[in-house]
Amino acid sequence: MSTLSRRCCSVRITRTRTTLFLLVLGCCACYIYGRLFFGGTELTQGGAVSRNAGRKDVGESAAGEAAEGVLVMVHKLAFGGVELGARQSQDFIEAGGKSALRLRREYVSALNKTWMTWTDINSPGVYRACVPRPRDSVSMSEVVTGGLVEKSSMMTITHCLNSCIALGFTYAALSRGAECFCTDVKGESALLSYKDSALCDIPCGGEPRYHCGGRDYMSLYRTSVPDSRCSRIKLKPKGSMPLIALASYPRSGNTWTRQLIERGTGFLTGSVHWKHEKEMAISSKIFPGGNIDYQTRQTVCVKSHLSDTAHIKTFEGAILLIRNPYSALVAEIFRRLMLDQEKSAEETVKYFDSPEWRHFAENQAQSWRNMAVQWITNSHRILVSHYENLQENTYEELAKIVRFLDVPVQTQRILCAIQEYPSSKATGVSLGNHGRKTRVYLTKDPFPPDVRKLVDENIKQVNTTLIEYKLNPLPRDYSVDVF
Repeated sequence: MSTLSRRCCSVRITRTRTTLFLLVLGCCACYIYGRLFFGGTELTQGGAVSRNAGRKDVGESAAGEAAEGVLVMVHKLAFGGVELGARQSQDFIEAGGKSALRLRREYVSALNKTWMTWTDINSPGVYRACVPRPRDSVSMSEVVTGGLVEKSSMMTITHCLNSCIALGFTYAALSRGAECFCTDVKGESALLSYKDSALCDIPCGGEPRYHCGGRDYMSLYRTSVPDSRCSRIKLKPKGSMPLIALASYPRSGNTWTRQLIERGTGFLTGSVHWKHEKEMAISSKIFPGGNIDYQTRQTVCVKSHLSDTAHIKTFEGAILLIRNPYSALVAEIFRRLMLDQEKSAEETVKYFDSPEWRHFAENQAQSWRNMAVQWITNSHRILVSHYENLQENTYEELAKIVRFLDVPVQTQRILCAIQEYPSSKATGVSLGNHGRKTRVYLTKDPFPPDVRKLVDENIKQVNTTLIEYKLNPLPRDYSVDVF
C-alpha cells in the first residue's frame, strides 16, 4: 500500500473514532442533564417491590368484610391534600402534562437536599421530616422496630424505601449517608418529633445530590405500605347513612379534612360535585366515594361548596369548615390561575396588583361570609370546625368530628389518621415554607387598606352569627399577616 493510501486510511479511521467519541460525549452530556433536571422521575416513579408485602392482615380483613356484602376500600397511600404544597402537589402532577413538569422543575428547588414532597399517586414513599437518631442501641431497638436493614456506601433513598416496602414496614429512615432503617410508627413515637431538615445534612452515598440523614438525625419517609390501624375504608350499603354535609368555602381544608375523616371513621366520604369529580383520574384514586351519587346515602359525609338554602335543607346535619378568609382568598386565586389557567408564578403574583384582584377579593369575601352564615342559620344541626384549630389540635378536633358523625372514637385509628395526613403546622418545622407557593412567592400584603376593611367587616358578621347561635367563635389570630 502506498504512503498516500495509508495516510487516507488513517484519516478515515481517525474521523470515525472522533465521531464515535463525540457521540459518546453527547450521550453522556444528555444523561447528566437529565439526571440534574429530571432526576426526580426515578424517585417518584420507582416501583415498589411489593406494596402489601408482610401485611397479610390487610388482605384477610378486606376479603372477610367483602364477603359480608360490604364494599371495602383498602386505600393505597394517597400522598396529597389541602394546600398548594405537599398535599396538593399530587393534584398538580396528575392534572398537569407539560405544566406539571414545568412547575415541578421550577418549585422543587432542593429543600436542604432532601427528597421533595412532590410525589405522584403511585410513589413508593413520601418525605416526612428530619428526626432525632436514637443515641444508643437500647433506645434504637425501642424506637426503630425493624432495626438496621442495610448499611452501604452506595445507599439511595429509593433503595431504602423499596427494602422497607418488601419487608412490610410503614416507615423508612436513613442516617449517616449509608444506613437504612425500617420501622412502624405507633402512638407517641420519638420518630414523630420533627426537626429542621437542615440537620439531615449528610449526602446519600449512592446519590449525593440528596441527603440521607445526619450524624445524629434520620431522614424519615412514609412508605406505601398501608397502616393496618386505619387502612380499611368502607363504602356502606345504599340508604344506610344519614346525609351529613362537609361544607366550606374553597381552599378551607375540605380535602385534608375528608382524608382525616375517612381514616378516622373507616368510612368513605362523598361529594355533591360527584359528576365533575368522577371525571378526574386523581379523584377516583383518592376519594372513590366521591365518584358516586351522594344521595344514595352510602358515605359518612358529603363535601359541598354550595350555600343556597334549598341545598342546605336537604341535609340532616353539617360540619362547617371555616378558614381565615385572608388565607382562603389568596389560596383560591393561586389555584384558579396556576392550576386551572396554567399561569406561571410570576404572572400570578402580578395579578395581585391588578384591578381584577381587587374585584375578586371584594366579591369573594362576601361569598366567604355567605357560605358560613347560610350554613349556620339553615342547618338542622351543625358542628363548626375552624381550620386553624384543626391544624393546631388535630387529634381533639378530629375526635369531635368523628363523634358528631356518630362513629365511635378509636384512639389508634385517630392517631393513625393524623400520622397519615399530618397538618402543615406539624410538618412546618421540618418543611418550612417549601412547596407552599403563596408563601414562597407572595412577599407583601396583597390586600389594599379599603379591601382589608371590607374583609374585616365580613369576618365580624360571621363571628357575630357564630356567637348568636352559640357556636365556637372565630380564632383570635384572624389577620392579614397569615396569608
